[in-house]
Amino acid sequence: MKHAPVTCAARILVIEDNASDVFLLERALRNQNFSFELVHLLDGGEALAFIRQQGQYAYAPIPDLILMDLNLSKYTGEEILREIRATDHLAGIPVCAWSSSESRRDQALLKELGVARFITKPSGLDQFMEIGATLKGMLNNPLPA
Repeated sequence: MKHAPVTCAARILVIEDNASDVFLLERALRNQNFSFELVHLLDGGEALAFIRQQGQYAYAPIPDLILMDLNLSKYTGEEILREIRATDHLAGIPVCAWSSSESRRDQALLKELGVARFITKPSGLDQFMEIGATLKGMLNNPLPA
């Protein structure tokens, strides 16, 4: 008797304070027909606890991809990115930043901090659904570290 290969769900960490954006993101990913687990953190404080493996995140599994908003409460996206890049256990994990801002300064800073991709938050549902395909592609074809 042959068994189907076991595939693990992709673990995606989303750092985002807007619940509507997370809902739409999850819907966009489900439309891509692949197995994933979405871990949602609401603010910069939670993100830092996760990155530092503190409290309830002491034994949290390492994500396959991190998607974070640049405009967070408590800490800035830049502070969170710097913390991610300074942490050994998250080395090599692709980080995508998304924001409604299209600032060239933000994009230059993100490139400096090693962000794999900058995604402008879409205004329409169809554009939002495209993000699912983008993230699936990143998970299936990771960039070399």
